[in-house]
Amino acid sequence: MNETCTADTHGGRCDHLREQDLAAFEEVLQQALDSAEIQQALRVGDGVITCEHLRALAWEARESIAASAAAEYHGLLRLRRTNVSAHASDQLPAVLAVLVPALAGIAAAVFLFVGYGLHLASSQPQLAGELLAMGWICAGVTGLGLLADVIWLMITAIHNHPTTDPGTASRTDANTEDSLRVWRQAQLWRRTLLSRGILPFLRARVEEARNTGTDTR
Repeated sequence: MNETCTADTHGGRCDHLREQDLAAFEEVLQQALDSAEIQQALRVGDGVITCEHLRALAWEARESIAASAAAEYHGLLRLRRTNVSAHASDQLPAVLAVLVPALAGIAAAVFLFVGYGLHLASSQPQLAGELLAMGWICAGVTGLGLLADVIWLMITAIHNHPTTDPGTASRTDANTEDSLRVWRQAQLWRRTLLSRGILPFLRARVEEARNTGTDTR
């Protein structure tokens, strides 16, 4: 028997795997089912167990299978958290650079509008003066914020300029390296999951089916 295994969608959650990694589990399971070793075992078994039945058994036991690569998976989760935290820290200055001038500009417009309105109406001159003072202070903050943004953009452009000096690597290079570490750890987890978890599980199920001689189709 030479059965071609095709992937399908399985519902449910795995407590040991994040939702985003269930697709990776399916891909590794498919790789194992399509491997020459398992295909040969299915042929030798002469139909006592099918590819789809093996798939169903593996999905039912995915928690215990995933535990065989728990150390590698936890390492992957740690790297992901570190990467997310680093990106969030990198984005904070950019967010502040946009928010501060914008909020200060809005406040300046409101204070100046109300202050000049009261001044023209000759109503509450003391309050009008205070509002105008606050408005001009906010306008100054807006101007300083915009100037700081321009300087920050210039510095960022200089840092991101291509260079052959490893000591002046840009932030983009650092982010790329972080993503590469995550990718490498993910590949390590998948290889470990395949060799230490899924393949041994499939071998054992095929051997059990042969020994019992039960046709599971």
